[in-house]
Amino acid sequence: MALALFSGCAVMQSEEGNPIPDDSTFAVVPLVNLSQTPQAGEQAASVLAAILRAKGSGNVTLYLPQVRDPLLFDNSEQRQEAITQARSGNNDYLVSGTVEEWRYKSGLDGEPAVGVTLEIRSADDQRIVWSGTAARTGWGRESLSVAAHKVIDELADAMPLVSGGE
Repeated sequence: MALALFSGCAVMQSEEGNPIPDDSTFAVVPLVNLSQTPQAGEQAASVLAAILRAKGSGNVTLYLPQVRDPLLFDNSEQRQEAITQARSGNNDYLVSGTVEEWRYKSGLDGEPAVGVTLEIRSADDQRIVWSGTAARTGWGRESLSVAAHKVIDELADAMPLVSGGE
């Protein structure tokens, strides 16, 4: 616990069932954007897909339909389109979640603050296989992108992937 506080990132997770085989296919869709930053859900999904691939999941498809209005905070229409596309594909798991915070804090230092919740669902029955949440505030001159990568990387490490997380 002290290590998580010292590093600036805390991860809480819930595991249901068995580890996920590394040859599984994953569909990553835009995360629900609960932050006040436009396109935060799409940005988080893009980072997540890249990190999953980097950790050895070779069968990851990112479903990001074109954004109709990039200044909208509500991405529910685009997200639903992505979920429909993902379900019509041959995927074993659907990876989604929410972005709770994705911004620079106000003040002299303007540190980045990121909060993300992820879940992995079985594509066939929509059963939640794994869920986790993490948040962090960055340091001094750290960028929002770096803070986001750290949060999503911590969550990916916690996922029950055979070749990656455990």
